[in-house]
Amino acid sequence: MRLTERDKQILETIHAFDGLLSLRQIDRLFFSGHGRSQPRARMHKLIANGYIARPTPEQQHRIPLGETVYWLGSKGAAVVAGLQGMTLRDFRWRQQPRLSQIDHSLAVTDFRLDVLQAVAAQSELLLVSWVPEGEFLSQPDAVTYQSLSGRPRKRQVRPDGFFAIRHTNHPHPFAFLLEVDMGTEDNPRFAREKVRPGAAYLKSDLYKNRFGYHYGRYLVITTGPRRMQNMKAQTERTGGVGLFYFTTFAALTPETIFSQPVWWLAGKPEPQRIIP
Repeated sequence: MRLTERDKQILETIHAFDGLLSLRQIDRLFFSGHGRSQPRARMHKLIANGYIARPTPEQQHRIPLGETVYWLGSKGAAVVAGLQGMTLRDFRWRQQPRLSQIDHSLAVTDFRLDVLQAVAAQSELLLVSWVPEGEFLSQPDAVTYQSLSGRPRKRQVRPDGFFAIRHTNHPHPFAFLLEVDMGTEDNPRFAREKVRPGAAYLKSDLYKNRFGYHYGRYLVITTGPRRMQNMKAQTERTGGVGLFYFTTFAALTPETIFSQPVWWLAGKPEPQRIIP
């Protein structure tokens, strides 16, 4: 098989997006307007030649209904390693995704694609950086914070991503940590597991040294308005006022992420824009 430049870009993008993309997402990135048959046929050829892999029949029941997902095969990883001036022996890559977290991983990628599309459509915006979830899983920061009972606690902080956006009318970029919440039932642990350590992390030297910013906000995306408002109320009671924005998957599109007041900031009664 002779790889095209687009094939190489697909392999590089799979690696850059934490080692996993769906057919739907690949179609959105590389085949827009051509229909699903063309990307599916090309991915089948890459699979047949060992460049990418997909779930086995025994694994298929763990994939969300209607989705087809891919990750790098060894030959694909060797191609990406070569493009980065490395050998496969020295190249770090995800040989198989966390199958129990496929729906979560795809939701994180969908948000990232919405951000990219929103930035591309607005000339005043620039995506400065994006740090994927995998970097936090492999190299988490452990922050010390005060629990609700007043006792010191230590917890690893592993957000679903970090990104910074620059606006031409603002002197400094806007910095965000991402939390994608796929639950449907109330989550009383959110304050204990996310808010207290998250607030401490934003104010810590760990955060500043890792990203180069002394400020930032959390963006929390969840499944519905009721759950969102419950999480917002928990946050307001436990020290996250002004630090956590909340919204729902249904409210987000490339047109609304930065341009519309679809985010609820802890401590504010009305929805806000995350970039004023």
